[in-house]
Amino acid sequence: MSAFSPARFGNIFLPGLTLAFASCLPAAEPDEPWIRGIYTGRSPRAVTVGEREAWQRASEIARRTPHAFVLVGEGESMEPLYRPGTVLVLQKSAYTALQRGQTVFYLNREKRTVAHVLVAKARDGWRAAGLNNREHDMEPVVAQNLVGVVIAAFAPQTGARTFRTAAHPRQLPPSPALARP
Repeated sequence: MSAFSPARFGNIFLPGLTLAFASCLPAAEPDEPWIRGIYTGRSPRAVTVGEREAWQRASEIARRTPHAFVLVGEGESMEPLYRPGTVLVLQKSAYTALQRGQTVFYLNREKRTVAHVLVAKARDGWRAAGLNNREHDMEPVVAQNLVGVVIAAFAPQTGARTFRTAAHPRQLPPSPALARP
């Protein structure tokens, strides 16, 4: 066990301490319950699939799940759990059902949606944090600003090349990747 292990602190939330050292910790794999000192065990892991399949699977889950909808994540604060472009399925949830380790979307004072992990329950609401942020969000998650909880995630494959077929190769447009300067 390393000198600083989230497991040693259990359920104790030490404001500033846990997250201040998070950037010093080695990056964890996204399937580990602790990532950079933050418990993410109740957040679904992204399944890597093709872009079309990501949308199809997310849409199917949203269609079958009451009060669910699909969004695309942007920004880097939740990497490596969710990279930019991850297709997320959210479900509206009762504030009283929230649990530490869930990824939630909430509307901040600037009316921007934020997707971060719940790290601790406080008197004035839940503290949330991005996995790449040095400190938790200053604005608490409360019933009035809660948008939903992430219930599924699909990461479209990157770098995959899509091939099209044609009757004759000259009918295909030139590929920028294969073009020579």
